[in-house]
Amino acid sequence: MSKLKFFAVIMVAMVLLGVSSDALTLRESVNIAIKNHPSVLAAQKKVDAADAKVSQAVGALLPTLKLDGTYGKAYTQPSTVQFTTRTATMDVTQTLVFGTDAAQGNRSLTASLSQPVFVAALFPGYGIARKNADASRADLRKAVLDAAYNVAQAYYNVIKAQKMIDVAKESRQMADSHFKQINAMLAAGTASKADLLRTEVQVENYDLGLIKTHNALELARAYFNNALGVNLEEKVSLIESELTGTVAHVPTYKELLDIAFQYRPDWQAFLLGKGMSEDNLTLAKTAYLPTVMLSANAGNRINEYPSYKSDVNSWTVTGAASWTMFDGFGIQNRVREAAANLASQEQNEAQVRNNIALEVRDAYLNLTNALETIDLAKKTVESAQESYKVSSQRFLAGAGTNLEVLDAQVSFTQAKVNYLQALFDVEIARAKVDKVVGKEVI
Repeated sequence: MSKLKFFAVIMVAMVLLGVSSDALTLRESVNIAIKNHPSVLAAQKKVDAADAKVSQAVGALLPTLKLDGTYGKAYTQPSTVQFTTRTATMDVTQTLVFGTDAAQGNRSLTASLSQPVFVAALFPGYGIARKNADASRADLRKAVLDAAYNVAQAYYNVIKAQKMIDVAKESRQMADSHFKQINAMLAAGTASKADLLRTEVQVENYDLGLIKTHNALELARAYFNNALGVNLEEKVSLIESELTGTVAHVPTYKELLDIAFQYRPDWQAFLLGKGMSEDNLTLAKTAYLPTVMLSANAGNRINEYPSYKSDVNSWTVTGAASWTMFDGFGIQNRVREAAANLASQEQNEAQVRNNIALEVRDAYLNLTNALETIDLAKKTVESAQESYKVSSQRFLAGAGTNLEVLDAQVSFTQAKVNYLQALFDVEIARAKVDKVVGKEVI
C-alpha cells in the first residue's frame, strides 16, 4: 500500500470514528501551554534577564578597554596686548599679538585600560547574580508546573462537562419514557392527571439541566483555552483519557514529602534566597577592605596650523588604592542590616517547610480519599439503578406510586453524577500531587 493510500485510509477511519485530526491529548495540551502561556513566557524572559546579570558580574572581573577619538577644527582670534614705555625723550607705544589668525585642525586618539586588581565586592556580587539566575530557573519550573496543573484541571473539566451532557441526555430519555407510560396509563384510567403533571415537570427539569450542562461545557472550553494561552473563542477538540478510577502505585506521605524537598521549585528558590542573604552579608563586609585598581592609557594628539603642526604622544600607567576608614558608621549599619535579613530568612525556614508539608499532606489525603470514594460511588450507581428498576416495575404493577419512580430517577441520575465526579476527582488529585511535589510521580 502506498503512503498516500495509507494516509487516506487513516483519515477516513478517523472521520468514521468521529475523531478530529487536530484533537489534543492531555500531554499535547500541556506542551502547548508551556510554549504559549504568558506566565511561562514571562518567567523565561526573567531567566534571560538573570543570565544577563551573571554575564555582567563576570564582566566586572575583566579589564575594561576603551578607545576614544576626536577630529575637528577650531578658531580662536589672536589676543592683542598694547603697552607704552616712557623714555627720556618720548613715550613709545608697542602692540603685541598672541596667537595665530587662522583655523586649526585637531585630532586625537587615546586607548585606555582599567583592570581591577583587588575589589572584594566583585566576588560575592557574582555569587548573588548566579543564585538569582538559579532562582529564576526555579520560578520558571514553578510556572511550568502551575501551567501543567491548570491545563490538567481544565482538560478534565471539559471532558467531565461532555460526559455530564451524556448523563443529562440519558436522564431526559428515561424521564421521557416514563412520561409516555404515564400518558398511556392515563388513557387507560390507571394513572391520574396529577401523575402526568408531576412527570411533565420532571421532564422539563431534565431539559433545564441539559441546557445548563451545555453552557457548562462552553465555559469549560473557554477555561481550557485560557489555560493553554490561546484565544478563548478557538475551537477545541480533546482526545479523552481513559478514566479507570485507579492508580497503580501511590507513594506514602513520607515518600512524597522527601520528593517535594528535593524537587519543589519554590523550596529551591527559598534556599537560593537564603544563600543570597548570606552573600549580601559578605558583600556588606567587603566595605571594610581596600580596593586596588590598575589603569593605563596611551594616546596621540595632533594640532595643525597653516604654518606649523604639533604632534604629541603620551602614555601613563597608574596603580590606585582606596580604603574607607570611617563613613559615619554607614558600613557597620549595612552589615547589621544584611545580618538581620539573613536571620529573618533563617527564622522563616521552619514555617516554609511546614507550609510545604501541609500542601503535600492535603494533596496526598485528597488522592487517597478520592480513590476510596470510587468503589462506594460505583456501588451507589448500581443500587440506584436497581432501585429505579424495582420502583418502575412496582408502579406498572400498581403496587407503587409515581412519586417513588420520580424519586428513583433523581437518585439514579445523582448517583451517576457522583460517580462521574469521583472519577475526575481522582485525576485532579493525581495532577495536584505531581504539582505539589515538583515532578511527575503518579
